[in-house]
Amino acid sequence: MADPTPAERALRLAALLLLAADAGAATMPKLGSESIQLSADFQSSDIRNDVHVLTGNVSVTQGPMSMQAEQATVNALQSDHSRWTFERSVHLQTTDADLKSNSATAVFAGGQIAAATVKGTPATFEQRNAAADKSVKGRANLIEYDFAKGIVKMSQDVWFSYGGNEFRGDVVVYNVKQERVVVNPGGENAGGR
Repeated sequence: MADPTPAERALRLAALLLLAADAGAATMPKLGSESIQLSADFQSSDIRNDVHVLTGNVSVTQGPMSMQAEQATVNALQSDHSRWTFERSVHLQTTDADLKSNSATAVFAGGQIAAATVKGTPATFEQRNAAADKSVKGRANLIEYDFAKGIVKMSQDVWFSYGGNEFRGDVVVYNVKQERVVVNPGGENAGGR
């Protein structure tokens, strides 16, 4: 049996969202290697314009990754590159990271989450499963996370801590997989201890 087209997947999702409005949860068709689980208090879909809005206790889960917020808007679900916007009390968790913010955007490519950008005053990042003496934490007004590469880029009023060492600057880039940090890669406004 052939894989469903993006349009068929969008229609299935819209039907699931409409059915889930009463039940409060839905499972998206298997787009990538793992299906995406959705739940919210209320869902509304504009199928013609391919815009879907989930409101109240929104939860999106795919394997070990999860995103929670009070509201989420999905654009271009019919394409292989959908864009999700999360608002209010945003919490994103992966096997490697825990991020919290006021708002976030996420890009799904080929049915898998590819990247997320979180904004807050501040937004926070913490590496999960780090040893207590090597705790990795950061906060900034803007945090970009490339899931495939395991790269976290923090910018705008950054504070970053690694195992008791603290850094401040305009930009901090942290490789979660290699546990490597670069402070102010452009060389400006360096600070730290």
